[in-house]
Amino acid sequence: MKDFYNRLKDNGKHSTVSQIAVMRKLIVIAHALHKNNCTYNVDIYNKAIGKVIDKSAKINTVA
Repeated sequence: MKDFYNRLKDNGKHSTVSQIAVMRKLIVIAHALHKNNCTYNVDIYNKAIGKVIDKSAKINTVA
C-alpha cells in the first residue's frame, strides 16, 4: 500500500487524494475477501501488483 501511495504522490496527487485512494483500495480488497470467504494472502497481492519478493531473504524474529 505504501508503494501505491508513493506512486500517487509522485504523479502529483495531493496527500488527501492519495490517502482516500489507499482507503478505497483497502475497502475493495476487504469486500472481495468477505464476498469470497477468503483470508488475506500477501503473496497473492504481490503477484497481482507484479511485485517480486526474494524468498531467499531471511527474516529475523525475536524469540
